[in-house]
Amino acid sequence: MSVMYAASRDALATIRSLAEQLIRESEQPVVVGQQVGAELFTIVELVEADRPTRVALADVSVSPEQRNALMTRLIEGKVLPETLRVCQEATALDWSNPADLRDGLVRTARSALLQAAELSNSLPQVEEELFRLSRTIKAHPGLEQALGDRQASADERRALLAQLLYGKVSAISEILASQAVARPQEGLVADDLDILSRQAAHETGRRVADVTTPVALTDAQREGLRAKLHDIYGIEVSIHEVIDRNIIGGVIIKVGNEIINGSLASKLESLRRSLV
Repeated sequence: MSVMYAASRDALATIRSLAEQLIRESEQPVVVGQQVGAELFTIVELVEADRPTRVALADVSVSPEQRNALMTRLIEGKVLPETLRVCQEATALDWSNPADLRDGLVRTARSALLQAAELSNSLPQVEEELFRLSRTIKAHPGLEQALGDRQASADERRALLAQLLYGKVSAISEILASQAVARPQEGLVADDLDILSRQAAHETGRRVADVTTPVALTDAQREGLRAKLHDIYGIEVSIHEVIDRNIIGGVIIKVGNEIINGSLASKLESLRRSLV
């Protein structure tokens, strides 16, 4: 995801706050949040398909009223009133460049969907589903290549993803994953999904612990590790577990920039170095 300059950061903060407020104050916040997110993704694709429109919507030499009117003509009557309000506000604000308007709408869409998940008490489930999907894709190079194939259309990549996810994840996870496959914000699809998973954890006030282990942890081990990490960091921790048989035994835990290396492979290497 591109780095935004001050004008774009301020504009993003404004439309995200507006979207959150509109969703929260609606009669059906879960439904509205989910639909606003999905509609914003669709609008981004619509605008991206028409370069003159994309440039005009973010052109600071054009008055905010003119940009607002252009967006209104484009989507009025086709989306929820809440979605229209967010898009009107977005086009009335100044962005550093046209790409930032696009990124701002994508980020706002993702936040709206995660807000809907939080309101429906399914945010931990969405976090886990997105993480598992990212690991599945990374574990199958052929699948990763197919989902990232820019020679295939976005619809073709989404159809492949739909076959993979059918009946296995929540609707919110599927919408988020579908957008990531169509146009990932962070390079590779799997990396983008991992970032989304971490964002979901952040929304619930948790940190993420990347735990590498030679075999899958049992439920008891996972809960024990989570409790120990809570004692260390004083905050709830989500465990993202990765299997790597090369570490032989023990675990490697990474929380932010901190690494706790308790693997047997690491201990054997230390012993070897001391003998040398």
